[in-house]
Amino acid sequence: MRNATRLPLLVTTMALTAVAMGGCIYSSTEKERVVQSPAPPTTVVTQVPSVVTQVPSDRVVAYPEGRWTLYGDGTTASPNYWVWVPAGATPPPPPPLPRR
Repeated sequence: MRNATRLPLLVTTMALTAVAMGGCIYSSTEKERVVQSPAPPTTVVTQVPSVVTQVPSDRVVAYPEGRWTLYGDGTTASPNYWVWVPAGATPPPPPPLPRR
């Protein structure tokens, strides 16, 4: 290229770069404003403890028709076994341990 065409191209490129970078320059004379948001309203919630006796959740699998309840402690003297309890029924006493 010739010097005559290089110079306007260089000036144009520098001008576009200066315009594009103009928003990126930070002036130390500008003051930053810090605005605090208001504190969230405080809400006091009191709950009355309710007494509910339930079988531990990992030992009961509930369905709309009833639930499966796991009995036993997993030892050879008292192995684990599942019992189906229909909905609306009171749970029966645990069945006898299975024979070996």
